[in-house]
Amino acid sequence: MKKLKERLFPLFIFLSLFALIFVPGTASLPRTSVPYWFHPGSFVEYKAVSYHRVGGGFIFNASGVPVAVTGPNITVVFKVLNVTGDIARLRVILSVSTSNVTFAPVTVLYPANGTFKPFWNESDVINITKMSNNITKVILNSLTVVGEYEIKLRNGWVYDLHGNPYGHTVLWDGFTKNETFAFYHGARVVITQVKIINATLNTYYSSFPKPNVLVHSTHVVTPDGQTSFFDAFYSPGYRICLSFIMDPIPDFNAVGIYGFMWTDDKALAIDEKLMKNGKIVNGVWPQGVILANATLGESTTPVVSPPKTSEFLYLLPIAVGVVVFVGVLTHRRGR
Repeated sequence: MKKLKERLFPLFIFLSLFALIFVPGTASLPRTSVPYWFHPGSFVEYKAVSYHRVGGGFIFNASGVPVAVTGPNITVVFKVLNVTGDIARLRVILSVSTSNVTFAPVTVLYPANGTFKPFWNESDVINITKMSNNITKVILNSLTVVGEYEIKLRNGWVYDLHGNPYGHTVLWDGFTKNETFAFYHGARVVITQVKIINATLNTYYSSFPKPNVLVHSTHVVTPDGQTSFFDAFYSPGYRICLSFIMDPIPDFNAVGIYGFMWTDDKALAIDEKLMKNGKIVNGVWPQGVILANATLGESTTPVVSPPKTSEFLYLLPIAVGVVVFVGVLTHRRGR
C-alpha cells in the first residue's frame, strides 16, 4: 500500500498543477450581464460621417405609417433614464443632419395618409414634393427621431413598452455562437460568429487595445426588401459596443426603427492614411456608426479603468493549492 501511494503521489501533484494552469482559462466564470458603466444617467453616443449624398438610412414606423429616412450624417445617443429592480428604461435619439443643404440633404419619404402627422420642425423644411406614386418627399436640414424602450438586466434582452421581446441589446457583449440574438418580424435570428480580432480598434472616443471581438448574425430581409445581418465590434475589457452597421438592431426595433444601415466615409479615409505599404500601423477603424462618447469614466478623459476581475478567478488556484498542501502532508504522514 505504501508503494502504491508513492506511485500515485506524483500523478496527484501533476493533475493538481494541470488544473491550476489550465482550468481558469477554460472554465465558465460567472459574470453579471450588466457592464460596470451602465447605471441611471449614463449614456453612449455613436456617429457616422459621410462625404456623399447618402451615408445611410432607416425606416421609422410613425404612428403606423412607414417613413423612409436618408441622410449623410447621423448621431445616435442611448441614455439610461432609470433602473427599477431588474428593468432599465432607456431613451434612444437618432439625429440625422446634413453638412451641405444643396448636395446632401436629409430626405423623408412617406405615403400620403390623412392620419399622418409630421414629427419634424417646420423650420428645418427645405422643400415638399407630392410625387405621382402617392408618396410625399420632404427635404430637411435635419431630423430627430426619439423613442423609449426597456432592457431586462438579468439577461440583457430588449422589450418595447408593451412588453414585447426583440432580442439582446447591442450596447454590451455576452454573445455566444448559435444563441438566439433577436426576433426580427417574427423570425429567429441566430449568432453565427463570435470572433476575436487581434487588433486595436480606433473610435471617435478613444482607441481600444486588442483583443477586440466581432459579432455576426444570420441574414434577415428588411422592410424595403434588402438583405441584412447584424455586424458589430466590441471591447471585452470595457464590455461596450464600439460600432454597429445594420439591422437587426433590437434597441432600434423596439422603438419602431427597422432597416437601419449607415457607413462612415471619414473613418475609411483615416484608415487609408494609417496604412503604410498595405499594412496596419496604428490600429483600424470599425465601420457603421462608431463610438463617439460615453460615460465610461471621467467625462474629461477617455482613459478609464476596466471593471475589477471577479474574485472567483482566485478561488480555484487557492482551492488547488490547499488540495496540494493536504496531499503533501498526507504523503509525509504515510511514510
